[in-house]
Amino acid sequence: MNLPKTKTQNNGLVQRLALLIGGDLLVLLLFTWVGRSSHSLSSTDISAGLATAAPFIISWFLIAPWFGLFQVEVSQTWRKLIPRLLLVWLIGGPLAGLLRALFLGRPIPEGIVPTFVVITMVIASLFMLIWRLGYIWWVNRA
Repeated sequence: MNLPKTKTQNNGLVQRLALLIGGDLLVLLLFTWVGRSSHSLSSTDISAGLATAAPFIISWFLIAPWFGLFQVEVSQTWRKLIPRLLLVWLIGGPLAGLLRALFLGRPIPEGIVPTFVVITMVIASLFMLIWRLGYIWWVNRA
């Protein structure tokens, strides 16, 4: 029997969703900052950093919901999360590469560097995986 959710339960779900969205956004910004720093680009130029992060943020938030990464039963169980998270980056990485090329005014497909796409897919997946596994530990502690 499904009982209606109480206001407290709904507030808890909203808070966890906000935490996931905020955490994902911070992870993508950190990923961008680390990437820019590793290429000796300014890590203090906020507008350039946001412009660099935009394709990754857009692709993540377009695709992740389709794979249930913000649903409670997926976001709190590592066995359900990991394969879906990797699938999101298998699709989202090339999409981010396409968006990046478009944002930079580069021709398609020549403007998409496959090595860059693969490396960003791997590194971004690791960043997101570490964050999301930490989140799973936190919500399932005690």
